[in-house]
Amino acid sequence: MDLEGKRILVVEDDYLLAEEMCQNLRKQGAVVLGPAPTPFYAMHLLGRRGVDGAVLDVKLHGATVFGLADELTRRGTPIVFATGYGEDAMPERYRTLPRLTKPFDRSQLIKAVFDLGQRQAAPIVLQAALRTEISVVESAHPRTRMMRAISAIMRRSRQSAVSRR
Repeated sequence: MDLEGKRILVVEDDYLLAEEMCQNLRKQGAVVLGPAPTPFYAMHLLGRRGVDGAVLDVKLHGATVFGLADELTRRGTPIVFATGYGEDAMPERYRTLPRLTKPFDRSQLIKAVFDLGQRQAAPIVLQAALRTEISVVESAHPRTRMMRAISAIMRRSRQSAVSRR
């Protein structure tokens, strides 16, 4: 399978697994962003750039990746989750998305990422559900509130710098 030129975000906190995943994707021609060990770092890698797909571990240093998954879904980015957790660890809105169960091998990873390009991003129903669920789910998590506050400050400072020119 050829992933030539496809931009793939890898979010995984296990360094050895993350490096192996990135190497396997690069061998197939993918341009890999990451590995990102936290959702916060992943958001910095993304910035305003788009990606063709993302491989997300569900739990990263005790925090979940669902805030990042919500943002990627909002941007229309296809996602595959890579996790050792069962379906019950997934919010209802993500239970229909592809999931690699750890441990997985190289061929499973490559196939899952290749399949991302073969399907549309999150269905419209999922995107509509996100609009109503995000504020409830994310507002409860302090790291998400902090990340939003930092992003807002950065946007304001960027806007003021542009207006000074």
